[in-house]
Amino acid sequence: MFSTIRFIVVTLAGVFLGLASAWWAVGNLHFKGAQTIGQWSVVEDDAKANPYEAARAARRGGGGLGPSEGIELITETSADNKPLQAACAYLVTGPMPQGVLWTLTVSDRDGHLPANPARRFGFTSLDAMTFGPARQVRISIGREVRPGDFVATTDLSSLRLTLRLYSPTLAARAPSRDQLPSVTPLGCEQKDAS
Repeated sequence: MFSTIRFIVVTLAGVFLGLASAWWAVGNLHFKGAQTIGQWSVVEDDAKANPYEAARAARRGGGGLGPSEGIELITETSADNKPLQAACAYLVTGPMPQGVLWTLTVSDRDGHLPANPARRFGFTSLDAMTFGPARQVRISIGREVRPGDFVATTDLSSLRLTLRLYSPTLAARAPSRDQLPSVTPLGCEQKDAS
């Protein structure tokens, strides 16, 4: 009787520890350096070669773009190399590669979209306002509404920006740093001291 109970406890502990360590490994281990362009990291489709990458892609809700579709870039840091925080406001400003369809999506690190009344989760090359001959974008992100293109980060606990560039030529030759926008901080919410 005692050996049966011990067997069940050891088995349950092993299953729990195995699942917990796999969850941690998928979220925290990176097996090779990702290609970076400024503050943006290129999401490579390594899901076929690495089971941890396949699990990471499944957890975030996608597997990246195929080689004939374009490239996917993410950032979790601002231009001053500090982690993005959902309680802070940021300005995404600068050029986008010319002649390329693009989308910019705001989410948390797990891929959850913000819950906001406007149901706006990002912008595309078709609906974002652009300025000047280089067609630069100016998109504000934060909890307080700002004029112009704006995405609210309501209910997010962390912050990730995903930029997808749809063009077969970009899959072979990534854009340079001066062809991508930067994310600059505008300020953070101050918590009330009560």
